[in-house]
Amino acid sequence: MNLFDLSLAADMGSSSTRLASEKGVSENETAAALDPDNSSRVLAVGDASRKILAVSRAFPVRGGIANVPLAALILRRLALDHLKRRTLAGVTLLMAVPSGAPDTLRAAAAETGSEAGFRKTSLIPSLLAGACGAGLDIRSHRAQMIVDIGREQLSAAVFANGGVISETWSRCGSVTVDRHLMAWFASEQGLLITSRTAERLKRSLDKPASRISCRDASGMACVRQIRSGLVREAAEFSISRMCGQIVSLIGTVPPDAAADLCDTGVTLIGGGALQYGLAESLEARLGIPVRTAEGAQTAAVMGMRRLSKPGNEAKPMALEA
Repeated sequence: MNLFDLSLAADMGSSSTRLASEKGVSENETAAALDPDNSSRVLAVGDASRKILAVSRAFPVRGGIANVPLAALILRRLALDHLKRRTLAGVTLLMAVPSGAPDTLRAAAAETGSEAGFRKTSLIPSLLAGACGAGLDIRSHRAQMIVDIGREQLSAAVFANGGVISETWSRCGSVTVDRHLMAWFASEQGLLITSRTAERLKRSLDKPASRISCRDASGMACVRQIRSGLVREAAEFSISRMCGQIVSLIGTVPPDAAADLCDTGVTLIGGGALQYGLAESLEARLGIPVRTAEGAQTAAVMGMRRLSKPGNEAKPMALEA
C-alpha cells in the first residue's frame, strides 16, 4: 500500500484548516461553536459552526499559539469527515510548521496531532512544502524564494539544492492589513468598517469602486461607495512592512544566491497572497519578479502530499514528533 494511503496532510491556520489525502483537498474554518450553557461542549466545528445561531465561536489558533485541546478536537472531527473514517488509528499526520517558528509553536503542533488521535505526527517545513506545492523545483541549484502570507503571520525562505539557505518568520499577516484599513478609514474617512469588510475590499481592488455597509462618525449605519484608489492608499503601510521583511531576508543570503533571485524571483503563497495587485506592488518595490502561485491557498498541503511519496529526496527533511 502506498505510504500516503495512510497519511493526511494538514495546514492548520488561524482562519482555515486545509486537509489533503488521496481523497482530495478540503478546507474548513478553524473554529468551533460552543454550547452557551456549557462552554466545554463543542456543538459543531469548521464551516458548520457558522450555521448555529446564538452561540459563541472559539478560534484555537490565534497569535501563533494554539489552544491544543480545542485544536485537536477540531482537527480530529475534520479529519474523520475528510477521510470518511470512524477512527484515526493507523493514520499518520503530516503537519505544516514554519521551521523558523518558536519552539513553543512547534511543540503545540506536535501535541495537537497526538491528542487528535493520529498514530504519528510528522512536522514538515511549511515553506519547503509550499514551494513544492507551488510547482517550484526545490532541488534546483539556483536559489529561489517563497513567501507565505497567512492571516496572522508572514514566513519567507530562500532555498536551493533541497534545503533552506535562510528563513524569517514574523507576526505580520493579512490581518495586519485589515487592521490598518480599519484604522485608516476611521481616522481619515470617519467610517467604521469590520474586518470582514476590509477583507472584501482587498479582494475587490480590481474594480473601480466597491459598495460597503459601515457606520459614520455619529454611529449611524450607512452605505458608501469606496474608490479602490483609497483602499490602495490605506494598505500602503502594511505592504511596506511586508516588503521590509523580504528585503531583510535577501540581505542575509550569500551574494550569488541573491543574484539568482533577480531571475527566479519571489513566489507568494497563502490566503493573504490573493490580495489583488499585491504581487505587482511588491515587484515594483523590490525590483525583482514576484508572482502569486496558482492554488496559493492549498500549496502547503499539496506540497506535503508530494513530499510524502516514497523515494522523494526531500522526505527526510520531515521532523518527527
